[in-house]
Amino acid sequence: MKYLLTFLILIPLSAWGQEVGGATGGAIPSLADSLAAVNQVHGPYVGFSGEATAQYQNFQLLCEQATEAELLELCQHENAVVRAYSFWALARQQYYQLDSVLLAHSRDETLITEIQGGVMTRVPLIDFMQWVVSPDMMDAQSKKLDEKVLKRVAELRFSDR
Repeated sequence: MKYLLTFLILIPLSAWGQEVGGATGGAIPSLADSLAAVNQVHGPYVGFSGEATAQYQNFQLLCEQATEAELLELCQHENAVVRAYSFWALARQQYYQLDSVLLAHSRDETLITEIQGGVMTRVPLIDFMQWVVSPDMMDAQSKKLDEKVLKRVAELRFSDR
């Protein structure tokens, strides 16, 4: 009887856990969809008021909620802004193989719109990724990579295609 009672209690709890996991598992794709819909990379301060936009707040949620595996998968997303934010989130999480991710994107010349403060620019995704990981460039919270890695990216980027 003791085993039957345990079994009856565990089934509903495990089913409940799957529902909860399913709900949170859907949060990351939903965040990616929201980031793709705006289709711009926003820094922490945008516009004259210097407030964080909903786009940047979604990025912060991505940083807090997504696992490394989810972020690595999103680095392959069809939308370049989602790839940019996913890479940035990996840098914020101090991902130990960030250099490999950067090197894998060394030829990603897809243009993205990036807004920091009151300045809007259109840059290749690889440029944005390098800004994130370059010492003395944007976002001090992000992991910074060695100059040798950045040089290797340039070599791959501009070598014969």
